Amino acid sequence: MAGLVVRLSDSSLLYDTNNISYGLVKSGYLSYVENWRRLRLRGVNVDPNIGSSWVEQGVPGDDQFGFSIDSPLSPIVFLVGPGVATGVKVSGSTKTYLFAGASTSTKFYCFDLMRDDSILGPKLKTREEQSGGISFNSNQIPLNIVGAIAAPQPGPLDRFGRPVTAYIGGRNQRISHQTTSGVASVHSLVDIPLDGGVEYAAFLPWNRSCGIIDPKAYSGGGTDIYGVAEGAFGIVGGISFVFAPPGRTTQDAWPAQSTTGESSFHLMPTDRFPSALVIKTAGLPFPFN
Repeated sequence: MAGLVVRLSDSSLLYDTNNISYGLVKSGYLSYVENWRRLRLRGVNVDPNIGSSWVEQGVPGDDQFGFSIDSPLSPIVFLVGPGVATGVKVSGSTKTYLFAGASTSTKFYCFDLMRDDSILGPKLKTREEQSGGISFNSNQIPLNIVGAIAAPQPGPLDRFGRPVTAYIGGRNQRISHQTTSGVASVHSLVDIPLDGGVEYAAFLPWNRSCGIIDPKAYSGGGTDIYGVAEGAFGIVGGISFVFAPPGRTTQDAWPAQSTTGESSFHLMPTDRFPSALVIKTAGLPFPFN
């Protein structure tokens, strides 16, 4: 099928009208939205596999940050700075995309399928031969993926055979909650270096989840296990992968004799690893709506 292919001066592909194209629809900083409480078993003799066995606990909760767009088609969100996708809130035609383990310093770049518009001025639009739908619109800034990076293997094992960091060469950090004083959760990260001095943004198409055994879940002591999910985000000079609590996760006591006194990861999937899509933010308008 005939199409228009445009390349940059370094011969890298800018767009190909034979393929469906994504364009930038919004960028900015995430805003605080709400706090999601975790769930705890309502008794010692209930079945943990039944949803009604879990009830909302007062604290800790996990802060949710996000942004809203109107009438999205199939958006994908690239982050600069920490964040783990947790869900979408819908109100009429508006959808709010939520991220945990983030902050108001986290940047987002949201791309969506290109569509027709009424913006005045010269433009180039191409359509799919069969459906007639827009495949490229020069009024929109096209998505340009510069790489795909697979998540690293988990870190070293403790004496129980559990990874003590989510990624080899990574680190664990105890991150305080913005709206719940005195409460903090473990986030496990690893940095993947790319070109120095270049700001990148990353999007993880799918992620893994597991439990983290945290012997310091409360300042008063006590070992708990709670859920964590995977995310990826850009930094200056590379990207990072992270496991962090996504919000509305379960949390329950863990036997102290079954831990080394340090955090470790329980039932982490290792049969497959996601790859983060990476873009450079230079040249992309910010903020943009």
